[in-house]
Amino acid sequence: MLRILIADDEVSIIQLIKKLIKPGLPHEVVGEATDGKSALELIEKRHPDIVVTDIRMPGISGIDLLRTARERGISAEFIIISGYKDFCYAKDAIKYGVAEYLLKPIRAEELNGALEAIEEKQGEREKLQTRIADMEQAIAQDRARKRREAMAGYVRRLEGRAAGEADFACGWKDIFSVQQGLFAVLIVKLDVEEAVEESFLSRNLEVLGDKYYRAVRGDCFDVEMYCKDTRCYLLMHMGEQKYPEILRKVELLLKDKITPYNLYQVSAAVGSVERNTKRLENVFSSADYAIRQRLVGGRGKLAVCSEKTDFRMPVQLSGEARQQLDHILFDRDETAFWEWYDRAYQEARRQFKENPYYLNLFLETVACYTEAVLYARDPQIGEPARSFCLQVFKRADFCCSNEELYGLYWKIATEQMEKARQMHKDGVSRPIKCMKKYIQGHFAENLLLEEIVHAADLSYSYGSSMFKKETGITITQYLTQVRMEEAQRLIRETSLTINEVACKVGYTDTRYFSKLFIRTVGIKPVDYRKFYS
Repeated sequence: MLRILIADDEVSIIQLIKKLIKPGLPHEVVGEATDGKSALELIEKRHPDIVVTDIRMPGISGIDLLRTARERGISAEFIIISGYKDFCYAKDAIKYGVAEYLLKPIRAEELNGALEAIEEKQGEREKLQTRIADMEQAIAQDRARKRREAMAGYVRRLEGRAAGEADFACGWKDIFSVQQGLFAVLIVKLDVEEAVEESFLSRNLEVLGDKYYRAVRGDCFDVEMYCKDTRCYLLMHMGEQKYPEILRKVELLLKDKITPYNLYQVSAAVGSVERNTKRLENVFSSADYAIRQRLVGGRGKLAVCSEKTDFRMPVQLSGEARQQLDHILFDRDETAFWEWYDRAYQEARRQFKENPYYLNLFLETVACYTEAVLYARDPQIGEPARSFCLQVFKRADFCCSNEELYGLYWKIATEQMEKARQMHKDGVSRPIKCMKKYIQGHFAENLLLEEIVHAADLSYSYGSSMFKKETGITITQYLTQVRMEEAQRLIRETSLTINEVACKVGYTDTRYFSKLFIRTVGIKPVDYRKFYS
């Protein structure tokens, strides 16, 4: 519907214009004025779509009214009415963007034609504005989605470090308001019992995260928040001079001890600062390092990771330690396992000087390596091992001291030894299944024994002895068995020549193939075919 304002120094002309507008045109007269000053006030107050004005009015003329409206950013369309002697002003009206210039006496068809043209133009403009608004909304939603995905990517990188997770986010310049300044990550953490309901945890974490977000938002160029489990991550981009003020505000918020039902404490940590978006992974990792220091520094405080802190020391099991653990797990020797576990932990305590970040990472590495050995990196069952490592990260985050941390991993190790016993009770171990599956999928190739054992992520000597111990035959014997079974099927069910059958099951020497066939089946391949035909 068109919103129309009419301005003329003669009331009779205003009434005439109102009568000339045809009833079928959807419109509303939102104002009438008899002088230019009043017209301008009404335009700013009522926001009409169209202003129909006489060119000659007391105070401010129609041309001045149009010019002033444009100078003030008013986009209403103007229809100017004048007599023949005032037509010289038409050029000025065109200069300021008049929609139509009508001569007196006013004719209904000309007035309605002008109004309909403006209505059509307004409809097209509204359609364009709608399309632009939809595009802007889609762009904003896509940007918000990419920001969330990027944050989630960095968090997955933290969670998957021991599982070998390599998926992390990049490209922040496209989705973040990057300026000259600093980047830092604030982690706000709820310290709760693991038994707390997930819905309660999620609800309180979002409320808490929003509280800290609102506290720091005004001091930052940009902030993005991502909540998961017991942590809320805030990636902050700020001017260098604002950083101390942000730390001060976080410390003030931590002093607010009021929490629902006193079921949790709040701890916070800020990682080291960086100036380059290419080093954002560093600000996440350092914040994770800092929040884990609450296990020795106490909860309810703000931990800040200084630039001198070394949080990238490599944590891995030596080749000797892995080999010892492999043998222990294969033999299911619980006494040897607990001795190895306690000895490895005590060495880690000395090496890392009771640092909870490195102790957790060491114990996490042991737990995840043990799980990987039990599952033997079989493509079909490898995902549970990865999922296990992510669960370890989550469970360890509930710990509030090094003693609790060690107790958790001792419990996890107990569960793993029970799993090893159960797997043995259920039959062949995972590494054997993995090697057998690899042979079944690649027997037609020129297989090397090292390839087969490597599929189970074991050394050649250890993998070979394990296979013989659990199956009663060597890897080579099993490979020959699989090949001969397939050769018998091809001879029975196809018309392939014996030479072609040999090639199909991995032998290039037909005479050698025939010798193995006789040794396995008891008759020559040719006689086997005659028997079944």
